[in-house]
Amino acid sequence: MYAKLLARDAAIVGAAILLWRLAARSSGGAGALSDFTGLVLGVALGVCALPVHEWGHLAGALATRSAVSPGESLRGLFVFSFDSQRNSQAQFLAMTFGGWVGTAAAVWVAYGLLPSELLATRVARGMAVLSVILVVVTEIPLVARALWTGRIPPIETLRAAPEAERAAA
Repeated sequence: MYAKLLARDAAIVGAAILLWRLAARSSGGAGALSDFTGLVLGVALGVCALPVHEWGHLAGALATRSAVSPGESLRGLFVFSFDSQRNSQAQFLAMTFGGWVGTAAAVWVAYGLLPSELLATRVARGMAVLSVILVVVTEIPLVARALWTGRIPPIETLRAAPEAERAAA
């Protein structure tokens, strides 16, 4: 399943890069078409931060031989599931930091490689900053909890929600 997930995410990132190369310069002009192009391309490139972040998490998990299982569906956001019962706190921290490295890479691309004069760049940078905010809001509290309690917090995934709803019905 990892190969399919990698192919999906590589296609998403590849399509965003191809669109960027073909049309980003047109977002440097004035007018509705330039604005629309800048918005679409900036969001497309900004969305690439999520798979980079998720594959960073997996790289961190694999680097410490964590117990993981692949995502169950190509429609899901998550590349893998981290087993919080079988993994150690050190493995949890390595997995978490791997995702942060992925987010840092997305910020570096947005601020270090993209031309500042384009609206598409400014939108992509805004998306990169949003990615950082999401990490701060969702993941830093989990790390703080793990460090405070010495235990890995249970990591909920989106696929757990339908199971809970079925059990409650």
